Amino acid sequence: MMFFKNYLPCWYILFILIAVMLPFRFVFGDEPSLQKISLGVEFGNWQPHSLNDEPQFTTFGAAGATPYYGISCGLPLGSGFGLRFSLGYWSLKDLEEVETVHSLTLHPLTLDIKYWLIPDYWISAYVIYGGGIFWGIENETSPFGKRLRKARAGWGGNLGAGFDFALTSHFSLGMAFQYHYVRFKDALGGVDDFSGPKITGGMNILF
Repeated sequence: MMFFKNYLPCWYILFILIAVMLPFRFVFGDEPSLQKISLGVEFGNWQPHSLNDEPQFTTFGAAGATPYYGISCGLPLGSGFGLRFSLGYWSLKDLEEVETVHSLTLHPLTLDIKYWLIPDYWISAYVIYGGGIFWGIENETSPFGKRLRKARAGWGGNLGAGFDFALTSHFSLGMAFQYHYVRFKDALGGVDDFSGPKITGGMNILF
């Protein structure tokens, strides 16, 4: 029951998004492919288990966390496969683990393999998996603050699924659910494990 309590709002968002976008498909009428070079932006929620025992996606900014922001680039490889590069920003403003550290910022830099289940249609589910480097900065909430040079590197793996929805041959929307497994050798604010679920929605320009 806890799963449905915490994650059911995600499905509401998904159904509403599809309902809003469907009229665009009938207006444009073409059948664009999703397997193209893409540039995109994404926005969502990431809640590490170590900071929140019961993560919920009904609201943003739980426990002082900012929403997750990211940019991405997709490169198709053929046969339904592609590469996805992404750079993100996430900050926690009310950290209480260590008295001398009141906030922290993470910058994930990831490389994933993306596999479209139906690559040549205007809507397709996909799976995604990969890993990356997670740069962490203590006592910083700005994405480009003065303490950026003091960032520490952690490592992580990604596993998830989502869907893409092509509005036109050059524009698509999508939603993804991922689980980040993230570890730091040197703890940030007393925390070395930032593993947890992340849900994002975004838009892409297709070339």
